[in-house]
Amino acid sequence: MTDAPAQAPSAATCTAIEKVLADEQIAIFFQPVVSVRGKAILGFEAFSRSIGGEGARLDAHDLFAQPWDPSLRLRLCRLCRRKALEAFRPIAERHPQMMLFLNVDGVGVAAAEKPGHLATICESMGLSGRRVAIELERPGLGSPEVARFAQFYRDRGFKLSIDAMDGLSAPTEEIHVLKPDYIKIDRPSYTDVAGKEFKRDMVAALCRLAERMGGVVVAKNVESEEEAARLLEWGVNLQQGYFYTKDKDSQEKDPIKAFLIKVEEVNRKYREYAQTEVATKRRRFEDFQKTLRKVAGKMGESIAHDFAAVAERFANSEESVLCVYVLDDNGVQLTPRCFKHSLVAEDQLLGPERVKGADMGIRDDVVHLKSGFDKYVSPRFISAHARVSACTISARFYNRENVPFILCLEFLCE
Repeated sequence: MTDAPAQAPSAATCTAIEKVLADEQIAIFFQPVVSVRGKAILGFEAFSRSIGGEGARLDAHDLFAQPWDPSLRLRLCRLCRRKALEAFRPIAERHPQMMLFLNVDGVGVAAAEKPGHLATICESMGLSGRRVAIELERPGLGSPEVARFAQFYRDRGFKLSIDAMDGLSAPTEEIHVLKPDYIKIDRPSYTDVAGKEFKRDMVAALCRLAERMGGVVVAKNVESEEEAARLLEWGVNLQQGYFYTKDKDSQEKDPIKAFLIKVEEVNRKYREYAQTEVATKRRRFEDFQKTLRKVAGKMGESIAHDFAAVAERFANSEESVLCVYVLDDNGVQLTPRCFKHSLVAEDQLLGPERVKGADMGIRDDVVHLKSGFDKYVSPRFISAHARVSACTISARFYNRENVPFILCLEFLCE
């Protein structure tokens, strides 16, 4: 089944858009892009609206959602870009560090004979390309015309922003090709998160991808303090949305200062929250360390034959412990994985790592300990056996026969 072809705009709609073009009936509105961590405004994204005495106003979606002829879309895109640059110029003169995120229509770009129109306008206004981030939406990112357009402007110092995630998937191949400076994600990526930990993982993965390419993720359409704090916790520092715009009851006349008041408030509250979380984690880790020393001490008093019994006892007596097992100094598993009975059935579980003899020699903790580290703490993971959040702390110890072994404790993490 194929999608139905888009209906051509009506004669009245075509007349209306031609009037917008002829009379340049475009108004520009700005939304701040803020650095919450840095308590600063990175720049502004420009949004276009039609203006006129008759008929409903058209926002950017309405202006470009119609199946216009590509040449008309190019004319409309160029008009919106010029109006945005004209409106941004006074801001740029007062705040030389500010950037402009400038939306560019990929369909219109394909209709241009050659790139250069935007560069000419910026030059005529005395605005450096380094101050402009060309923002492209997902449709058309893979077209060769868009790739040439992006490369043309990157070569001239312009930044590139991709509005990549309108749902829950990212155009990873296009991102690798274009290597944008900014990757924007939308609300579906970071809202409705209860029971959906995968969203955090997806955003974290996109942040790592952006970082490897020298870019950064920006969250758009942030609407509440709760969302702003969640994004900070997930590692997304650059944010934009109506939450950061000036409140109607604000007495501050300078809009820049009004934006920063809200940014500083979010920064302050998140810092307090983060300090509390770090203190909690520190206390938990100190408790883990005490347990590790206790178990290692008992193992050190034992012979290898008794390790399994010791592991079984501590797995079920220590509240914070999920699993205990011992490896030899080369990483070969000497004992079964002894789990807390209340969390894992006593029946034999599938998988070679549950039983003795499994070779863990290339596992990160073993490699680190063999390289001279005294202990290794793994990243948090979901136990494949108990389906609970855990982390592993591994440390070398010597038993009463002075033989080196590796003790592995899986701790329960909240």
